[in-house]
Amino acid sequence: MEKIVIIGGRGTAIVIADQIYDAKQRYGLDVEVLGLALDDHSNGDEISGYPIVCDIRDLKEKFCKYNDVKIIYSLYRPDVMEERTKILYELDIPAEKFANFIHPSVMIAKTVKIGYGNVCLANVVINCNAVLGNFNTINSMTLVGHDIIMGNNNYLAGHVSVGSGVKIGDKNFIGLNSTVRNGIIIGNTTIVGMASNVVKNLSDNCIVFGNPAKIQEKLNHIIR
Repeated sequence: MEKIVIIGGRGTAIVIADQIYDAKQRYGLDVEVLGLALDDHSNGDEISGYPIVCDIRDLKEKFCKYNDVKIIYSLYRPDVMEERTKILYELDIPAEKFANFIHPSVMIAKTVKIGYGNVCLANVVINCNAVLGNFNTINSMTLVGHDIIMGNNNYLAGHVSVGSGVKIGDKNFIGLNSTVRNGIIIGNTTIVGMASNVVKNLSDNCIVFGNPAKIQEKLNHIIR
């Protein structure tokens, strides 16, 4: 059985843990959540029934020596994607220790290419010839169109629809119920607000929202 430690402790980290539990209970997937790696113990030593097994920077020493333990990174937040991603790479954990968790209800076309450390939650659809890098989280009911290219450390919330031929860079956050038109290019470290309709290319480091989505703010002043 593969055992998973999730880096994170609230929000999506618990959603992922619950979906791993569902995959085991309903579909018989041979995997279970060992616990959470989190520095904040202010609310006790467990969250929603999942134990905090170590602080984040102790994870490599404590668990990477076990062949049956894999890691999922889920410490993202839209306004601090750059900082949170930096934490991930500073851990210097070997790539092979990161799991791809694909919920059994997900449809992935046979021509899709996926890196490592990715999460695809229930009822996601990824169509033909899509290419996903590493550490992307795709939430439930999201559609990833054919022939898209997605970089690393992106977060797609639930019910997002990404059209075909889209190119997405790194460390982007696409909010609930948003739509990205076919052929769009999205840069790096950009936030797309919920229920937005992206019909034009997006540059790096900006916040956009609306229908059609428009740039509301540039993030250069907070990117470190």
